[in-house]
Amino acid sequence: MSSAFLATAVLLGSSAVMAFVLQPSDVEPAAGRPHRCPGESWQSVRKGLLEALGLRTEPRLAAGALDGVREQWQRTFSSISHRVLNPASPTVSPPSQEAGNSTGPRCCPVTSQVFMKDLGWDTWVIQPPSLTLVQCALCSAAGHTVPCPPPPAGAQPPPCCQPSSLEMVPVLYMDQFSTLVISSVQLPRSCGCGPGGMAAECVGH
Repeated sequence: MSSAFLATAVLLGSSAVMAFVLQPSDVEPAAGRPHRCPGESWQSVRKGLLEALGLRTEPRLAAGALDGVREQWQRTFSSISHRVLNPASPTVSPPSQEAGNSTGPRCCPVTSQVFMKDLGWDTWVIQPPSLTLVQCALCSAAGHTVPCPPPPAGAQPPPCCQPSSLEMVPVLYMDQFSTLVISSVQLPRSCGCGPGGMAAECVGH
């Protein structure tokens, strides 16, 4: 059994899965990052990822503790097929044609990437170097995102424009006991109106 196959089997068999939606903040740690709708802070992004990984706090490791381990596992992970998106700018997928020729707002996935280095997690996370985040947002018929208004206080989000599919993403890290841990998280990959629906026009919202 090859090391790549074994790693894949462990990833799928020992994962601690928890689905969550991340809405990155418009406060960026470095220039040149894509624009994102006002939402959760970077601390909230960290909190969501920690909860998904079953961690209460970030593991604290000595500087350089991962150098040799990271190089070894990078060779293993390079043989495992996984999706990588260009982080240069957010990508708005074309709205679905299911809604006909209406010019009303649609539900579109807006993708961007959060790098472990930006989160300050490159000292304990081995793979992946970044995670692709999908935010479900209203967009025009031409595919341009609609400005994100602040939600009313105490209001429940409408059923329209929600994640309609998830993808399990493996995460390899070293905990505070210097033990390698393989886990996984589920991240939204597409958006739609209603549970499991295809992207369509949002009516009555």
